[in-house]
Amino acid sequence: MDIQVKENFLLQAAALHRTNPTVDAHLDLAGEVLLRHLAGEKEVVRRHYLTDFRKAGIRLVVSSVFVETGNLERGWQNALDQIAALKEDIRNLEDVALIESKEDLDRLLEGDGIGILLYMEGLDCIGEDIDRLNELFELGVRGASLTWSRPDALATGCCKAAEHKQIPGPLTQAGIRAVKRLEELSMFLDVSHLNDEGFEDLCRVAERSFIATHSGSRRIFDSYRNLTDEQMGCLAAQGGIMGMNGCQCIAGSLLGNHLEMLCRHIEYETAKLGADHVGYGFDLCDSYDQASAALKGQPHITRNDCLLNHGQVPLVTAALLQRGMDEESLKKIIGGNFLGYFGRILPDR
Repeated sequence: MDIQVKENFLLQAAALHRTNPTVDAHLDLAGEVLLRHLAGEKEVVRRHYLTDFRKAGIRLVVSSVFVETGNLERGWQNALDQIAALKEDIRNLEDVALIESKEDLDRLLEGDGIGILLYMEGLDCIGEDIDRLNELFELGVRGASLTWSRPDALATGCCKAAEHKQIPGPLTQAGIRAVKRLEELSMFLDVSHLNDEGFEDLCRVAERSFIATHSGSRRIFDSYRNLTDEQMGCLAAQGGIMGMNGCQCIAGSLLGNHLEMLCRHIEYETAKLGADHVGYGFDLCDSYDQASAALKGQPHITRNDCLLNHGQVPLVTAALLQRGMDEESLKKIIGGNFLGYFGRILPDR
């Protein structure tokens, strides 16, 4: 049975989200926008997301550019198409802007708009051509993970979330060069899909802070998509943040105890690392999956997310309050930590 949140904690959480900017550190938004554009839809962000973003007080969304396995042969073009589609979709939205620099982030927080930060979820599409990172930077991309849950020319991904097996493989020499170029460009590095051997290598070669945009604790739920205690410690020691993943098969809530499992991950991570290194990175995929199925003319009825939509994000905060977490910690977790990190890592204009 899942947590039943009392009304007073719901009101307290709603007030927190009204007065403190919230961040979702991972959403496959660019890919979904492209899928819906291909199906003839327009104004995807406005129609499908803005109301729920506003309801949750979300001020910054980290949008992945994710090339599906079936698109790898034309991966570079698919990535460019996703970036172009998202830019086109928000072009006429006065209260939504692409965040490319520290100044952009400062300006965003001075007002009441919503920012979108682009990053690559896997760099399969560049092969070993590290100079393409410069091209992505010029297009407004501000971060990357070396790989998704598959091997590429830079690194080896962990297994898919529904699988449970250790996949070996170090960072390649091209992967190490990619890490150095990302750091030179002030682009952030995400380790959420990296395998354990690659993570260990990265801890040795990285000179700037890296993050896990959408990973939980492997101690709470034994998935290779989650981080071990040792990995969590390494992440925190160099100033990183881990964003709690809201997919059922990664949170471990396939029995329906969605809030319970999200809270357990966040509470454990906070106890181990302190509140300064924990955030929200929900990776809500149901809307993307619906768009993909619709484009193929297929029905989509499977629910994979712990939350129905972003409007329910304050429900997680309310559950944490009810279980005894203090407001000051939650101000950091719901957004303060990731905003601080991006304020440090993003380039100057």
